[in-house]
Amino acid sequence: MPLFDPLRDFFQRRKAAKLDQSALGLQIQIEHNAVVRDNFFFPGPTITASILRDGQPVGSIRYGQSPLQDRVYISDFKISDTQRRQGSGQAALWRIWCLYQVPLTPMHEVATSVDFWDKVRRRFAGAGVELTRDIRTGDQDAEQDRWRHLIPEPEHLAKIREIEASPEWPAIQSAWAAREQS
Repeated sequence: MPLFDPLRDFFQRRKAAKLDQSALGLQIQIEHNAVVRDNFFFPGPTITASILRDGQPVGSIRYGQSPLQDRVYISDFKISDTQRRQGSGQAALWRIWCLYQVPLTPMHEVATSVDFWDKVRRRFAGAGVELTRDIRTGDQDAEQDRWRHLIPEPEHLAKIREIEASPEWPAIQSAWAAREQS
């Protein structure tokens, strides 16, 4: 065990306690939880939730856990203008992390939120929590490839794939081509 591990653990626990304290009175209330085919999170659910501080709405969040349950993707995250710069956004992300205990990944960091995400990244890192860089639209396919094997294939597509793999497929294909030409 390296010499600095106990020291690092001490400071991480202390930072986590501060984040817990900042999240007091904040709740994540799930409004909608649905599995939607052809959605980025499929076959996992897309979760839409309200962010409440002392029972009053302060924002909303839409997120989903990867089907491998190794990451939570934040797809839409809004804090009302009157509640910004008061710690509600950071506290909401902390609550989400406490719920799942896996790295958080924003789907899109818009120009106006880059400073927010950088600050939260630094603060969470102090508590030993990973908040990864955002994934752009072009990178989403690569992310989905990690769990594509978990997506059930529709029956009709399985039948088509089965027929195309059969030895009779060239004869079927030529018969269809002849039918189209006549």
